[in-house]
Amino acid sequence: MNFEIIRNDITSMKVDAVVLPANSRLKEGSGTSAAIFEKAGRNELERACRKIGKVNIGDSVPTLGYNLEAKFILHTAVPKWKNGKHQEYELLSASYLSALCLADEMGCATMAFPLLAAGNNGFDLELAYRIAKESIESYEAKHKLTKVYLAVYGREVMSMLRNLGITAEELIDEVYILEKDEEYKLPAQRVLEEGKDIAQKFVDDGMKMALKYLETPNNRKKILEKGANIAALVIAITKKKK
Repeated sequence: MNFEIIRNDITSMKVDAVVLPANSRLKEGSGTSAAIFEKAGRNELERACRKIGKVNIGDSVPTLGYNLEAKFILHTAVPKWKNGKHQEYELLSASYLSALCLADEMGCATMAFPLLAAGNNGFDLELAYRIAKESIESYEAKHKLTKVYLAVYGREVMSMLRNLGITAEELIDEVYILEKDEEYKLPAQRVLEEGKDIAQKFVDDGMKMALKYLETPNNRKKILEKGANIAALVIAITKKKK
């Protein structure tokens, strides 16, 4: 599985699935969440989220991508930073792992993550990045998943990556970001190639499969345990640097 870091607008990416950083009640948030809701089509996406209801922190559920270039949106419930003593690191890693598992089980070949929990959720940028990297690179695809992007956006994240000596291909620039921040324009209505009804059945089947997997205590335990191992590794790496 190939992993690539790029600077891009995740709402415009042509991938099978994009990840939306969600809260447990699947309500629209700020930042990446608001951008995806707006561009996907707020009414349809809100309706789909109400139908699902809620999701546990660290878990993921799918909806259609609606007006996005992506076929599907994976709503991944991410933790808020408190004080580091409430499984924040483990749950953040689990958020990545559950989304990867879901995309893979649904037959997605490509997917894109934003840097989860690094905005209003309060995680340190470098720790959030290291958890993202270790979590994604640790995942072993079982089906068609071959390409995973980490799509970064703002100036602070780019500065952090440069300080770490990491180069990200920049497909957007500061002018683009400023324009999008000021006014987000919706694209023309987009029809999925499969047809919306067929695609909806596919996402419904994928959701049942994902929920069945995640509701199995042993499977969820494995994801959380793996997340804990990754979190411990990241913390150890960070401490060595200091």
